[in-house]
Amino acid sequence: MDTIKLLVQEREETGNGPARRLRAEGMVPAVSYSLGKPATSLSIDLDTLKSALSHGHNTVLELDFGKGAKGKAKAARYAVVKEIQYHPTKRHVLHVDLHEVDLGTEIEASVAVEAVGTPAGLADGGILEWERREIVVRALPVAIPQTLELDVSSLLIGHHLTVEALQAPEGVTIVDEPDAMIVALIPPRVEQEPTEVEEEAEEPEVIGSENAEEEE
Repeated sequence: MDTIKLLVQEREETGNGPARRLRAEGMVPAVSYSLGKPATSLSIDLDTLKSALSHGHNTVLELDFGKGAKGKAKAARYAVVKEIQYHPTKRHVLHVDLHEVDLGTEIEASVAVEAVGTPAGLADGGILEWERREIVVRALPVAIPQTLELDVSSLLIGHHLTVEALQAPEGVTIVDEPDAMIVALIPPRVEQEPTEVEEEAEEPEVIGSENAEEEE
């Protein structure tokens, strides 16, 4: 996987007020974290960010800071997306956290599992039920895949597939336990009709004799 260049600008102002002004100008506030170094506050053009993210969540971004004060390009820095915060109702991007990486050092990342094929038991009414849709892998940053395919065509009702069934590309190690379940084909859900219970009328209990005679 190739890296994707992302033009970023360092910013000094932080807080809610400056962040709102940035968004009004079509920019997104961001922070880039690097191990052993202070975090860097950034601003990123929203359209440029969307274009970079369209390549996949695990894409390695080459942070382009432009030219320095003396007109020289700054040293290349690489990062992956750590977290994206969205507006709860409008769903536009509010903030982005980046995690800087060394291209020569392995990292761990979550990778989506994609089902391939049609389960054999689907014709019998089976329902595909996911236990987990992501797994953790370890690899060099540019080797992290966007998805891992899982062949579900052999699944019958009552059967399941585990992490062991996944085939990782060369250079990629799956971190999750091999026996961890990913997906199962469960029986169809049968809705039971409510049972009508006939209530029997109870006769009142009679205490004593109905023809009791009075003693004289």
